[in-house]
Amino acid sequence: MNFNIEFQCAGLVILIIILALFTRTKRLKDTNSRLFFFTLLCCFLCEVLDIGSIIAIYYSTHRGLSSDITDIVCKLYLMSLVLQGYQGFLYASSEMLASKKQAWLRWLYRGVFAIGEVMILISEIDFLMEERIVYSFGPSTLWTYAVAVILIFSTIVMALVGRASIPLRRRRAMLVWQGCWLVAAILQFVFPRLLLVGFAAAAGMVILYSELENPNEYLDRETGCFTRSAMTLLLRDKYIHSEPFAMFFVRIGYLINTDYELEKNATLRSANAILGLGKEPVFYLDEGKFAVLYEDGETMEAKRLILDEMASKVTDVPAEGKYIAIPDGSVFQNAEELLHFIHTYENDDAVLITANEAAVLRLRKDIQVHDMIEAAMKEDRIEVFYQPFFDVTKKKFTVAEALVRMRDSEGNLIPPGEFIPVAERSGQIRELGIRIFEKVCVFLETGRAQALGLEYMEVNLSAVQFDHENPARFVQTIMKEHEIRPEWINLEITETAEADVRHILLKNMEKLSEFGISFSLDDFGTGRANLDYFVSMPFHNVKFDHSFTQGYFNDDKIHRVVLGMAKVIHDMGMRIVSEGVETDEQLRGMIDLGVDYIQGFCFSRPVPEYEFLEFLKKNNGVRIQPQVQ
Repeated sequence: MNFNIEFQCAGLVILIIILALFTRTKRLKDTNSRLFFFTLLCCFLCEVLDIGSIIAIYYSTHRGLSSDITDIVCKLYLMSLVLQGYQGFLYASSEMLASKKQAWLRWLYRGVFAIGEVMILISEIDFLMEERIVYSFGPSTLWTYAVAVILIFSTIVMALVGRASIPLRRRRAMLVWQGCWLVAAILQFVFPRLLLVGFAAAAGMVILYSELENPNEYLDRETGCFTRSAMTLLLRDKYIHSEPFAMFFVRIGYLINTDYELEKNATLRSANAILGLGKEPVFYLDEGKFAVLYEDGETMEAKRLILDEMASKVTDVPAEGKYIAIPDGSVFQNAEELLHFIHTYENDDAVLITANEAAVLRLRKDIQVHDMIEAAMKEDRIEVFYQPFFDVTKKKFTVAEALVRMRDSEGNLIPPGEFIPVAERSGQIRELGIRIFEKVCVFLETGRAQALGLEYMEVNLSAVQFDHENPARFVQTIMKEHEIRPEWINLEITETAEADVRHILLKNMEKLSEFGISFSLDDFGTGRANLDYFVSMPFHNVKFDHSFTQGYFNDDKIHRVVLGMAKVIHDMGMRIVSEGVETDEQLRGMIDLGVDYIQGFCFSRPVPEYEFLEFLKKNNGVRIQPQVQ
């Protein structure tokens, strides 16, 4: 016996290896993974039937095997070829044909596949074996070639047309796979001795497995969980195919100081505990952050409560979980929106945030505002308004605070409360702060405000606006560029509770203090700023928040606290700015308290540059009679 099955046997061995690797490794159960598995099985079946058809042709030619049996085996092989092509088409087009609008196209290709299989089955077939040349021919074979070519070219077209929605890596792998199969079919048609189609199909499976479907690529080796990229992939699959799901995200925080090894061991224990909740896919995102997908919200909530109870019983490394619960994934429009929600709240201090319709609507509003901020910065619709401070000692306006304002595309002012919180959450506050600081320096460079009695300008900065690797770089760079004296600038800093950020902030403040810049502690009295904060930081001024100022007049307890704090602050050599002073009575009360500067509507609202200059021109140099504006 001299069977021409070397290529088929080699392909069969390759497929067995891929099947073993694919089935024995933990993998995502997404649509593409399932379709790849079915495609792999079809390829395996096709390879077996290819070998079987060659053996059947040999025995029919040389050993008297019934030609009817050989015809059946050969037709089954041809039908398996079309099945493999159809399954490959489904795998390649699963995302593009998932929508209801594409239902007609799915039915069209089902019809092509069904008609092709029926015609192969009922059409005549013949076969030939001359030494090592073995092949079948006739109408049945022609139908096979026709349908296979349609499916191969359709797959290639899908990959090319869908370049906007199909990632480059996936598109490239599919094109190479189908290209190999097409070239092998042409070579086998021209040179019948070369039975390459089965081997080419196996080689294509190797390409798909290594490039797209290798489960190890989506596994975190340390924890045994899936990776963040795997979560993104599975979530996209859920939305593309409209599959219901629920999920929770958990950030596990440790309540004691831990070194690297202890925290690593605690993370591994957390991973094992979450994996032990069930067979649902668990994703390790980073630094104690995990996510788990479930089929429904009830199961998700039950498992979340179990995990929370388990965490409460840990004593050697006490930990607590901060959760984002998503009882129904359909409240989000797509995976990107869901991931944006998680990104927005993953470091929030709330113990539980539930993604309900109201929360998602807020998210969408935030996204709109985020885009509006981006457009405003691009089109230079960011402005600076100035609110003057009354110097109680000098009886004139010697200080002002620079405040960010933004206009919409029609020129209308947008309330700061609508866009500043979004900018802080999104990180846009960094660029906004730099933009405002530069505009203030351009204004101070003219010297017009200083000529009217302004001594320095207070500018708000967030702790995140300091660069970790090159402290205070943008502040010094912009000031030197516009030749701004350090004594003209006072930076308002809001407290941050994070120790590592506080360390960076202190380092920056010390460097800028050496440069000659002074600092104010903003929002004192809101709970954000505390005694430890302004004792350890080089502040020159402390700003009583609007609520703290109002509480002094309306709440007896706050009144007593303010009296005591004013004395402590002055004893420490710092000055006091009282924000939110609105009436004559409050003005006199703050002067009697001994504050150094008064800021509020009793003198002026925040105003544009030209109105601010007019205010200084009108009011400095004369005795100020307070009035409510």
